[in-house]
Amino acid sequence: MNYKEIPKVELHCHLEACFRPETVMEVGRMLGLDVPQDPERYYREWLLTQPLQNLEIALKRIVDIQQIWCSEEIIERMTFEACEYAIDQGIRIMEFRYSPDFIAHGKPHLDHQKIHDAILSGLSHVTDSDLTVGLIGIVQKVLPLEDAGKTVDFIIDNADTFIALDFADQDTHDLSVYTTLVEKVRAAGLHLTVHAGEGGGPEAPDQIRAAIEVLGAERIGHGIQIINDESVMALVKDKAVALEICPTSNWLTNTVPTTAEHPIRQLMEAGVPVTINSDDPGLFGIDLCHEYEILHREHNYTMEEFNRCNDIAAAQSFVSLEDKQRVWPREIKE
Repeated sequence: MNYKEIPKVELHCHLEACFRPETVMEVGRMLGLDVPQDPERYYREWLLTQPLQNLEIALKRIVDIQQIWCSEEIIERMTFEACEYAIDQGIRIMEFRYSPDFIAHGKPHLDHQKIHDAILSGLSHVTDSDLTVGLIGIVQKVLPLEDAGKTVDFIIDNADTFIALDFADQDTHDLSVYTTLVEKVRAAGLHLTVHAGEGGGPEAPDQIRAAIEVLGAERIGHGIQIINDESVMALVKDKAVALEICPTSNWLTNTVPTTAEHPIRQLMEAGVPVTINSDDPGLFGIDLCHEYEILHREHNYTMEEFNRCNDIAAAQSFVSLEDKQRVWPREIKE
């Protein structure tokens, strides 16, 4: 099976972690960072390619990558290269999400608007007529509420160039504190997805329930812990809330023991709308086709099932129907 030839939709990809190794090496060298120039050492020391042994390792890798997004010129370049990656992977509908707070942290010369304008400039260079791209603004759930409100206001001020908002990172507040912010987001015509139910623990299904019932999430980032709660699974199915599933990411974060033991097929066969995504391909040293190869080899996914997942993703994408249908080979039934 030639995975690149499958027309794809990617709903869950963090722009900051979608990068070329060569670019990171070059920019790191320019900044005086200790970025290994040997590909094997770079892969071993700068990426997350094995299940996390501790949080310190993960944070170090993330901080390293955060430093690379250091200027408007670099942001523009890396955004364009991320789009080239999407084209190479056979992706037709691409949703990139990014956190302006993450990129701007520790960089007084970069504010949210400069970052966003540089990203838009990178997108403007894409000329391939078979790709459409939408941007999702991330609000980090670890932010103080006042700062979260400022980020929401920034996203709303740029609502004509965002398609949605995403609440991501670890829960530090009850999700109900965001209801007023979500009302403003809805009024601006933006959609909502929420990271929830990725990790284990008895609270995971409740996170998903709250995201849907309290905030009105239309999609859930990850959400695989519904496999342990029939009532939440029924809610997801009843509301037709798609799960943005990222198999390798769930293995690397110790959410599943192995990719072969991932519950994606169980969820699909139970009638849950599942979609296939890469999460952080540059940081994990993978690509979206890698996820397809895993699902074909370890879960016996067929071409028909891949097409079904992608048709679900096309329908659930927050990109406008007109733009989606222009690049999608089949009729999109929303």
